[in-house]
Amino acid sequence: MNREEYQEWICSQTSDKYRIITGFEREIRLETDYATGFVVFYDQDIVELMIKRKENSETCFYLHFQLKDEEHAKNLFREMTEVLIGLQEHKKLRILLTCSSALTTSFYAQELNKAAETLQLDYVFSAVSFSHIYEKGFDYDVILLAPQIQYEYPKVKEIFKDQIVLKIPASVFARYSTGGLIELIMQEKNEYDREREAIRIKKADDPFENEYRILTLCLINHKNMYRFGYRIYDHGKRTLDKEVIKPTFGLSDIEDLMDYIVARHKNIDAISLAVPGVTYHGTLNHRGYGFINLDFGIDLTNKYGIPVILINDVNALALGYHAIHEEEKNMVFYFQPRGYAQPGAGVIINDRLYTGRLHAAGEIGYAVRAFVDHPDDKIMTPEGAMEVVCAGLISYIAAIAPEKIILYSELTPNVDEIKAYISRSVDEKYIPDIRHVTRLKKYMLPGAMIHCMDVFKEMPEWTSQVRKKNHPEDRQD
Repeated sequence: MNREEYQEWICSQTSDKYRIITGFEREIRLETDYATGFVVFYDQDIVELMIKRKENSETCFYLHFQLKDEEHAKNLFREMTEVLIGLQEHKKLRILLTCSSALTTSFYAQELNKAAETLQLDYVFSAVSFSHIYEKGFDYDVILLAPQIQYEYPKVKEIFKDQIVLKIPASVFARYSTGGLIELIMQEKNEYDREREAIRIKKADDPFENEYRILTLCLINHKNMYRFGYRIYDHGKRTLDKEVIKPTFGLSDIEDLMDYIVARHKNIDAISLAVPGVTYHGTLNHRGYGFINLDFGIDLTNKYGIPVILINDVNALALGYHAIHEEEKNMVFYFQPRGYAQPGAGVIINDRLYTGRLHAAGEIGYAVRAFVDHPDDKIMTPEGAMEVVCAGLISYIAAIAPEKIILYSELTPNVDEIKAYISRSVDEKYIPDIRHVTRLKKYMLPGAMIHCMDVFKEMPEWTSQVRKKNHPEDRQD
């Protein structure tokens, strides 16, 4: 399928959910009342698919690929339109009320939905018992606590960092006042939007000078979406920094992305790929994703003609954090994904990443399942997650006594509570410094680049061949 055929096929798709707009030189648009989809065509048969919300210009779907296989290209377009249509359900402000049993809040939510409809507000209210708040709350924009459970507010506020968390005033709740509560939500939402708009994250260059041009790519499963972050480090300086956002994940998505980057950016010496699973000399194993003894790195190396080096995602996190902070020789980066009882860890011993036999070090999920009953159920609440996380942390404290543990765990962000729990089993003097972090891409991408450099150091003859092949101008005959 060529570009003209793909454009013609897209324009032939009819739907009452979106309008196809043409007339642009290199672009087709899919318009709805709440978002716009873009299909943009570039040279070398590169296609970009993107969806932006109209209310705040948020990008909620983004990928690019090289037009080769007809059915694959059509499926990617279908996937984009499914997300575009699905956004109609999420264009409204999603508000969750919670109390002990959800009986009173369910009635209140019904009255609030009637009021929102009368006022023509894009608000939708739901209710849930507090026992399910940590399972359901991440899918909502606003969380409202009834008076009888407001003692839980500090913990709820700490865990739901990206949501608006409010206490319903007793006087408002007692009267089921719809107007009073909606006014409170409006005020807080406006303030929240102003604060978010004011946040500016300063991006500094990573100080990792070297002689190579390395593409790093990492997969992050976060907020029910898969994010593929990627950078090009040119002699250690960041020259490209982007990401792809999709609701699903397959190995073909990684190849699509690499096809696109390699076609547009020349003289790449190596690709370092951070993925979940056990990576060992180009092979990949992750039963959860169905990856069993895949020669993924080997196949990609053969395909692109440049080294494609795999690294476990949490090992990359450990390397990146250690390189940026350089505070302790021995540390553990502990990653506990939300809703998944299989944590992972990256271990640094004497300033070096420790990978162990077959590079399986850090697969702490085996120990957690041995020490914790029904971890898949417990991981869904802060109390259960505390037991799961601490079982893993105690294992590392007992085995290697790290100077520091870096923790990513959305349901257990309070370090003091974690230390108090661990102190039931471990003397306080043996409990290391524990720090909670919320940003993964910041550490994973530079960690992948550092791993690539470590591999190059271990294989100097291979490194020389890479330089001669990709940089013929550097050859000395």
